[in-house]
Amino acid sequence: MVCAASAAEFRWAPMLLQPAHAAAKHERFEVCVMQLPAAPITPTVVFDLDGTLVHTVPDIAEALDIALAPYGVGRTTIGQAASMMGDGLSEFFWKAMVSKRLNLSAVEADAARRLFIDTYAASPATLSHVYPGVRPLLHELRERGVHTAVCTNKVEHIGSDILERFDLRRYFDAVVGSGGDRPMKPDPRPIIEAVSRAGGRMERALLVGDTSADHGAAIAARIPLVLLDYGYSHVPINALTYGIIVDNPMSLHDAVMSFVGMEHYLGPDSDHHHRSVA
Repeated sequence: MVCAASAAEFRWAPMLLQPAHAAAKHERFEVCVMQLPAAPITPTVVFDLDGTLVHTVPDIAEALDIALAPYGVGRTTIGQAASMMGDGLSEFFWKAMVSKRLNLSAVEADAARRLFIDTYAASPATLSHVYPGVRPLLHELRERGVHTAVCTNKVEHIGSDILERFDLRRYFDAVVGSGGDRPMKPDPRPIIEAVSRAGGRMERALLVGDTSADHGAAIAARIPLVLLDYGYSHVPINALTYGIIVDNPMSLHDAVMSFVGMEHYLGPDSDHHHRSVA
């Protein structure tokens, strides 16, 4: 393993760091270069769902307001809902309870939580929309034969349903979500499962996401990461020290496609170091 010393030593980063202001927003990232085996490995791209492929917050906020309506609380704004995303629906509900300072009994709270999840599951794609540029990107990945998967902290059947309702499910080889005893991101195991179920290999996998959970999962899974700064991270994106930030759909397309065509692998390693890209 050889850590990168100059931009000339790897192919992916120079393409990701255009335009220049994107690099300025994220001045440090950890990078190492490893020669791939001689036999080509088909790339695998794993996408988060909420805040990455689909703007899902409007339907989640609506379901929350319906569940909490009997308790006389005010409506939930998109910004408030977005700030509580990233850790699954149940955790979203408990965060909302704290934010709205609701003092319900255990029975009332659990009933409201179940109503929230049931309401959302029944209508998860009414107010939501697919982000611009997502469909063309997924279509191009399919055309190139790239393995693709979704890895979400949302309950798996709800995540799959959202993809079906937006006619996106056909673009993915696998969908992995929460449920049962399966851990959630930032644990790397859902990512590893998603890559495996998609038919890919970890040494040629990329994660695209928008939160600290994705950031932690990519580091733990030892794969490169693209972070979107227009998603739902409650941690400032440029406070996260690993990965490449993109701020628009065209930059996301260029980042993913440059990974697909690259000849080297970029990821954290036991002897990694910070490298300035400013």
